[in-house]
Amino acid sequence: MAQNSQSVTASRATVPGTANEAPVAPPLFTAPPRRAYIPDAMRLKESLATPEMARSRTLFEEGDFTSARAEARKILKIKAAPAQARMEAADLIDRTDIDHGPIATAVAFLILLGLMLMFFATNGK
Repeated sequence: MAQNSQSVTASRATVPGTANEAPVAPPLFTAPPRRAYIPDAMRLKESLATPEMARSRTLFEEGDFTSARAEARKILKIKAAPAQARMEAADLIDRTDIDHGPIATAVAFLILLGLMLMFFATNGK
């Protein structure tokens, strides 16, 4: 026989948009964030200039990216470094990191070429 009344589970449901009389929204995304979100692209435009990163910046401007990355890594390892210096060091390391896309493409091409050569070597009568 069909049941015409709400079940206990349906009456407890708190999902907005259901058949409840007054649905209760969960507190997800209703509170303000604890810290301001700054996207990476905006952070790079602002160009933080902390005194701890002065040597890294000069090395970067001279074109010595390896030494600039090494100096930035030293700043990241220092526990007492300010948050702005650590953020600038991480940004410098991100900007000078190599692009892995072409390397991964070349490796995939070589693997496919090897598989194709193996296929033709074993089935090419």
